[in-house]
Amino acid sequence: MRVTDLTKQQSVLQSVNANAGRMQRLQENMASGRRISTLSDDPIGATQAQDFRTRLSFINMVKRNIQSNYVMLDRYDAELQHMSDLLQDAKILILGQANGNADDATRQIVSQELNAIIEGLLQIGNAKVGKLFIFAGTQTLRPPLELNEEIQPAILDTENAEAGIFSLDPEWLEGNFIGFSRNPYVVRIAKEGPFGRAHYVVSDDGGETWSKEKPLLRANPVVNEDGKPDDRVVLKFMGKPEEDPEFPIIFPKGLEFRFEPNPPVKYMGNDQIKSVPTGEGATTPINLTARQVLFAHQADSDSVNIFDLLFTIKRALVEDEPKVLQERITELDRAFNQVLNRRADMGAVRKDLELQFEKMSDREFTKIKQLSNIEDLDFQEAVVEMNLAEVRNQASLNAGSRLIQPSLLNFLR
Repeated sequence: MRVTDLTKQQSVLQSVNANAGRMQRLQENMASGRRISTLSDDPIGATQAQDFRTRLSFINMVKRNIQSNYVMLDRYDAELQHMSDLLQDAKILILGQANGNADDATRQIVSQELNAIIEGLLQIGNAKVGKLFIFAGTQTLRPPLELNEEIQPAILDTENAEAGIFSLDPEWLEGNFIGFSRNPYVVRIAKEGPFGRAHYVVSDDGGETWSKEKPLLRANPVVNEDGKPDDRVVLKFMGKPEEDPEFPIIFPKGLEFRFEPNPPVKYMGNDQIKSVPTGEGATTPINLTARQVLFAHQADSDSVNIFDLLFTIKRALVEDEPKVLQERITELDRAFNQVLNRRADMGAVRKDLELQFEKMSDREFTKIKQLSNIEDLDFQEAVVEMNLAEVRNQASLNAGSRLIQPSLLNFLR
């Protein structure tokens, strides 16, 4: 079979181009350090490499999330430590005033110091990281703790009142509750009459049980002696500016004055849990609310409303009641343990996140190693292949130059 010069030339060019392309790919691989530059280099390996990169991206996201919450956890620990210090200071002050050596003057001074402790706890409960309130649950754009007013208007309920009440101006019957309490007090007129002759009874459970009758005065203690402890709430009436003795204000039987529970400090946040992803389908709660730290919980009989306790102690100091101070020392210990337990909980969360971070780092190292085995170039092998490719290329060029050398006929054409 006759082989034409054109066929020879095409064969030589194809061989030279193939060798040049092989050398170019080797040079690109050596320059990038990878053996897979395009999907066609190794379709299976490229697919595996993409899967490993996706997993590495997820691992890096989890690690960043964990690290970004270290600042929050450190702030929780610092604020809880400060709370513990304040409660410890409060206990030292109360121990000094609960004995017989203290007098009214020293208790008044200590009550001012206790005010500073209460203010300090309020500030801690409203602590912020950046613009976010850390003890507010997920409602982080508003302060979670607010101080209530000690005075609130009494809610007038005329449903059970006897006829004749509407002949009076309702403003004459207005009254204010003064004091803090979580009890739903109801004051009911049990005997019709003006101040001094009318009688009233008190319920501290919303109307289920009632106290004995007492004379109705301008200022009336709101307490059921057979019910819950006395919170020192007082119902004070405004009355007419100038009451006519011949036409006194008559309180009809059945008229009620209702008290909305009014704790010293109210929680304005929520109880939703903020969690950080720590793995595939795994999350860890990282937030702590002021309700968990500073307020009582029905599920925990040892929990304490810390603000209620401190306001009760403050009132006992002002009213010079050493017996009440002695009774509250045990509750101060429970309040201290309550804060300490929450601090231990956050320490456990920090430890868990650190373990998860280490686990993610180990997984990242394993995935990087597997990815390297798939797509990284073996330089020793690449150098050998490059040398072989150069030899092939040089041999191809030499053979081609001899094969297509011009003859006399090429010039005679």
